[in-house]
Amino acid sequence: MNARARHATAAWAALLVAAAPAAAQPVASSAAPSQQEAMAQRGFIRHAGRWRTAQEIEIIERTERAHTAHREWKQRLERLRQRVDSRDQGDRAAEELREISDPAALPALADALEREAVQRVRGWYVEALGRIGSTEALGVLVRVALDHPDGETRIAAIEQLAALGPQAAVPTLVSALGSADNGQVNRAAEALGRLGATAAVGPLIAALETQHVVVSGGDTPAGATSATFTPTGGGLSMGGGPKQTRVPRRNDRVLEALVRLTGTNFEWDVQAWRAWFLNRAAPPADLDLRRG
Repeated sequence: MNARARHATAAWAALLVAAAPAAAQPVASSAAPSQQEAMAQRGFIRHAGRWRTAQEIEIIERTERAHTAHREWKQRLERLRQRVDSRDQGDRAAEELREISDPAALPALADALEREAVQRVRGWYVEALGRIGSTEALGVLVRVALDHPDGETRIAAIEQLAALGPQAAVPTLVSALGSADNGQVNRAAEALGRLGATAAVGPLIAALETQHVVVSGGDTPAGATSATFTPTGGGLSMGGGPKQTRVPRRNDRVLEALVRLTGTNFEWDVQAWRAWFLNRAAPPADLDLRRG
């Protein structure tokens, strides 16, 4: 074959190759994952424009549901309160208030109780808190028993605490016996006495008489006080400025609670109360501890 023929044959072969279907190219075993696929593999879900875990989404949604329920209960309580003053609907509205048992109503009830001017209506709110009976509801009742300015409302809260189980309220009330607010000391003692909290006898004896620091002179408002349990009295000078004087204060409600809880009365004799308490707590002298 001469050179011209060989060239023609090569050209023809090239045309045949060009015209033939392209050979199949190898395909990658798997394409690179998208961002969504990659985040999903790591346990994330797109929610409200951000990648979050399922647990985070559950917390967010639960919080949103709680906020919605609180808002709805606030509106519902406002409507019920308006109906209470209605001649035609007052009895039914009062019944609905007293029968509330939804924990979601707690924030609205606590707020309404704080703002309510009518003692009878406050009593219904307190009943509802007792019906809810959650730990949070108990906390609100303790605050009412300690700090509400109306005595009848405080007693109503104490009654609900007694029905729920007074042991849950006792630690907070005992802690309040050490308050710098002498009024709160007495209110705590009253609540402990009404709840029959015999476990609080020791702290009540310690709070029978408290010392208060009265500050006078200088720019201090006259009569400013703070509580302390220091055993000594006397004055403490602060240079040429205010003067601090420790003044003892006997707490009537503490004594009433002690008498109620113990069935005895040593009046203001703190040493006698302490001796009685120690003797009562000590085991009998003839007790043989080896015999169980």
